[in-house]
Formats: sequence, structure tokens, C-alpha cells
Amino acid sequence: MTIIESVHAVLNPLAAGGSWYQVNTAQPPVLPYIVFSRVPSAINYSLKGPSDLQNTRFQVDLYTRTVAELVSIGTALEAAMAAALFTNVLLSARDIYETDTKLHRSCFEYSAWSTS
Repeated sequence: MTIIESVHAVLNPLAAGGSWYQVNTAQPPVLPYIVFSRVPSAINYSLKGPSDLQNTRFQVDLYTRTVAELVSIGTALEAAMAAALFTNVLLSARDIYETDTKLHRSCFEYSAWSTS
């Protein structure tokens, strides 16, 4: 299983609208939902070339109608990532209100280590 598949498996049960890699293509989208994507990450090399162990950074965005729902899913996200079968660390988190869609959004950035 790739790291993207592993992250998707952890995130998908957390929101009624599921989790989506890069963009939610559901029409209309079911709320709440999660979108995640890789962000710039350095490739790990050893003296023998590319390492089997790679560090991938992800941005995970939660979209909800209410702040209470945002907090609840954010708490569930942190617990699910702590229990994940791959090593990861929360690097940053922030909250945003999307005025055009009238949705609450939390952005979490994780650093994940894996051999896939």
C-alpha cells in the first residue's frame, strides 16, 4: 500500500463525505469532507542512492458547516493519525472561514515516514 493509500484509509472514515486526494469530485459534495494532498517534500538519499525510507508531507483540509463539527473531526483526525500504522508528526494547524462557500476549514500539515 502506498503512503497516499495509507493516509486515505486513515482519513476516509472520519467524515460523512469521505476523504479525497487533491480535490473533492462529488457533485454535490457531501459535508463534512476531507481533502488531502502532498506538499513539497525532500527525497531522502543515502551514500548508496535513494533511501527506502521516505518522508512525505501532507496537507489535510477539513470542510464543515459548523465550528463544532470542525472541532470534533479535528480531534478525531489527530487521534486517527496518532494510531496510524505509519509514523507521522503534526507540523502545523490553522482554521479558516471560506466566505465564498460559507464553510469552516481546518488545515493540518503532517510529516509521514514510510517505505512505500
